[in-house]
Amino acid sequence: MSSICIACGMPMEDAEDHAGGDIAKTYCRYCAREDGTMQSYPEKLANYAGWLISTQGLDPTVAHGQAEAILRALPAWRDVAASGGPYRRAT
Repeated sequence: MSSICIACGMPMEDAEDHAGGDIAKTYCRYCAREDGTMQSYPEKLANYAGWLISTQGLDPTVAHGQAEAILRALPAWRDVAASGGPYRRAT
């Protein structure tokens, strides 16, 4: 039972990898909010960039750019990419 999270690309090999342990969910536990719903694009982008900073020591601007590039290729965010964004952080 291996699948890929539609929102971050993480392999989901076991039930506990899926949001809420529910194998019917197409997104992983890291892309779920506490209530089990999937994070929004801005939430996921911020979390993914933060993960890149903490695990790879990237500069925040670089991490944000890399997170954008990765996320826009994933099924959950293709509509966001097709509409042209919102890929830039609000200042």
